[in-house]
Amino acid sequence: MSSASEKDVKEAARRREIERRAIAPTRGVASLVRSLTEGTARPKAKEQEVLDVATEYFLEHGYQGASINAMARSSGISKESIYRYFSSKKQLFEAVIGRELVEYRSALEHLDSILKTLELRAALIMVVETTLALITTDRTLALRRLIFDEATRSPDVGQHYYKIGPVRAYNVLQKVFETHEYKSDFDVPKLSEHFVALMSWKMTLERQCAVRAQPTAEEISAHAAVFVDDFMKAFLKSR
Repeated sequence: MSSASEKDVKEAARRREIERRAIAPTRGVASLVRSLTEGTARPKAKEQEVLDVATEYFLEHGYQGASINAMARSSGISKESIYRYFSSKKQLFEAVIGRELVEYRSALEHLDSILKTLELRAALIMVVETTLALITTDRTLALRRLIFDEATRSPDVGQHYYKIGPVRAYNVLQKVFETHEYKSDFDVPKLSEHFVALMSWKMTLERQCAVRAQPTAEEISAHAAVFVDDFMKAFLKSR
């Protein structure tokens, strides 16, 4: 092949790559969450179907163990359909994580609006029940393992999960303590940190280590009531 022909082939390949990226531009998790939240990048029905399939596939095989070809074969969705919306496995993974984070943030915002109407004890119990019901499920545990594993290679994935998940949860809880005039030797941010750590560490650790099955709603409610009463006695002073 002549040097001129080689240049033509390389140039054609370069143009195809540019066109492919123009159709499905690379987006980070942060920009994906922002665009999804603002409604500027709502997935189409077929794109939602691809994301549904990809979510389950990533949860089963992990990021490193997943491939677009295998995903297409096992799901019945054509490889072309996947690449129509996502230019790479990384972009597809980021879209999966972005969608999950948007749903989680919406749940926190809904919880925040309800907590404003409750007395402190009832509000704290609802925080525990809602949090544990979410973070102790098999799906959430698998998703967090997936995020934590990928965060070692792509720190932005873990950093944005932390910003959308734990940080927003702390903010919701801080509003609860700020709304009520209970005094404590701890400031509100530190009080919130202690509450989150103590309410979930044992049950979450047991789930992660496969020591216990997913707790029932009744078990979570019983734990929440006892924990909140103990926490208020230990950390809060009477009015």
